[in-house]
Amino acid sequence: MNIGRYQANFDRLCGNLTAYAAANCPPAPAAGDGQRAARAKTLSESLFLAHSTAGAKFARVCREGLKGFTGSVEEQMGTAGHVFFYVSPFRYPSTDCGLLFSQSLETSRREDGLASPFDSGSLLRHCTLPDKTASPQDFLATHELPLPDHRHYLGRCMDKLFGDPADYVKGIEPLLPGPIGLTDGDHRRWTHEVRIKGQVSLKDGHLQAVFAPKAFSRRIPDIRRLFEWCLETGVDRIEVDGNREGDFEALQSACLAYISRKLY
Repeated sequence: MNIGRYQANFDRLCGNLTAYAAANCPPAPAAGDGQRAARAKTLSESLFLAHSTAGAKFARVCREGLKGFTGSVEEQMGTAGHVFFYVSPFRYPSTDCGLLFSQSLETSRREDGLASPFDSGSLLRHCTLPDKTASPQDFLATHELPLPDHRHYLGRCMDKLFGDPADYVKGIEPLLPGPIGLTDGDHRRWTHEVRIKGQVSLKDGHLQAVFAPKAFSRRIPDIRRLFEWCLETGVDRIEVDGNREGDFEALQSACLAYISRKLY
């Protein structure tokens, strides 16, 4: 892991955001500005790491933990073999089960993990780069950030770019696009991604909550056993009231409600 490069990226991106905010953000009353910045900082530092998957794969995840994923996009982007998380509620569609990890996972895996202020795969399929002659791989390399320091940059983005810091959590588009320059696409353009090399255990003390439809948690042995282990160890278990397999809306709604209870 090239920690020096990630730190240089962090310093540059923070400087760019400071200059961008000075040029584009309207002045706010001093008291309100301080309260807003403090709220953004607290929220960015406490947000969970989210990983969701389809029910058909979730039983294996419950049994084996999370293993680094390799697909065609990951091969092209050079991110193969990583476990991917969003620093946000669940946002990956066509999924109905999910896991939330505490921020402590980033600290424990800072030597083999990194972050980017966007979804790395979206550079190939969804977003348009500011310099169309640049390669997505090079663009990603210049925006990779160290763990857990990237949360400082996230907090400043939540403060300066969004109508309210909580809008980032709710998936509401920022009022200002920010200095990175990506266009098109959706929330993946501005949602922070964390990637951890290799494997992430569910039982190393960082798991915060498990989400699965009621039918799965009661019928599928591996999922039921994980829910029983959660009960014994104090990890939160959320049975989702989904109406069909792949009901992402129900999963996301349950996740947002959970985060609202825990963090607001």
